Amino acid sequence: MNALDAKAAVIGIDAEIRNFSWLDFEVLEFVGRQLTLIGSIDSSVKHDLEVIFKDINFVSMPFEWKTDTSTKVLELVEGEEAIAINQRFQVEQGYHIFRFHPEDFITPDGCLIAAKSIDWRNSNAE
Repeated sequence: MNALDAKAAVIGIDAEIRNFSWLDFEVLEFVGRQLTLIGSIDSSVKHDLEVIFKDINFVSMPFEWKTDTSTKVLELVEGEEAIAINQRFQVEQGYHIFRFHPEDFITPDGCLIAAKSIDWRNSNAE
């Protein structure tokens, strides 16, 4: 996935997330080099959204968090900030850095994932 594809995917995923009143996210699984996160309005029933990161190089996040969908939830980190994160965490070249913005999170870094690609699906559309 090139940078333009990654940015377009993030814009689409963030728009889908913001269609919900809120979403609580959690790590569903981390198998091999693939990370699957799920977003739920009510975690006691089926989740509403899956976000899948493939070919992971780096992850820094809690296993679950809440989001405020009235603001940006997911972004592609670019430019000088991406370079600084790359250097700080030794992210290999060719990986995109994705950031979730949890509600009431202490660190400004948010939830960071360095991966070669991102995909998603709305579980309610099935």
